[in-house]
Amino acid sequence: MKKYLFLFLIIASCNKTNPKKENLAVIKENSTAKRELKKFYDCDKIDHYYLDISEEKVMKLAEIKNRNKDQNNLIGLLVSHYPDSISEPNFEANLLKYKFIKTELNKIKKTEVENIFSEKDSVQTEFSSCLPYYRDIFIFKKKDSIVGIAKVCFGCGVSIFRGSKVNTDGFGLYSELNKLKKIIR
Repeated sequence: MKKYLFLFLIIASCNKTNPKKENLAVIKENSTAKRELKKFYDCDKIDHYYLDISEEKVMKLAEIKNRNKDQNNLIGLLVSHYPDSISEPNFEANLLKYKFIKTELNKIKKTEVENIFSEKDSVQTEFSSCLPYYRDIFIFKKKDSIVGIAKVCFGCGVSIFRGSKVNTDGFGLYSELNKLKKIIR
């Protein structure tokens, strides 16, 4: 008997919680309102660095047992989380030392890149298990000071961000990476 009374109360309470039409309109409006997505970095300049090096050359460099300091630094740039922060001394000079090609993005490309490097409503659902090769590095500057660094591997979609105060977890969808690659190459 208690089971039937409990079931009746559940059904009755479901029928009584029907919201008014005006409340439904507010709920619908709030759920469909598009929130403004925040940029990863507040900057006035973006420099893109690119190193044209094959995966085979990176692997050969990684396999050297007694690497010298320069070889260790280059491997650090290409496959590790280096730099640990945006205040890494001589970071840009090291990129140029190891033959990364620097391109300052014009205003149009800067805006397009900023739109890609922004907080996402989507969540990355595809993950890579390959070793990333960070041949593309973006340095974001404001008043000639580095405010952010992004390292991107277009091969496997893995990225590293330094200096961002915004959630970067949604970054890395292949559609975004393809757009980004078209902008910078």
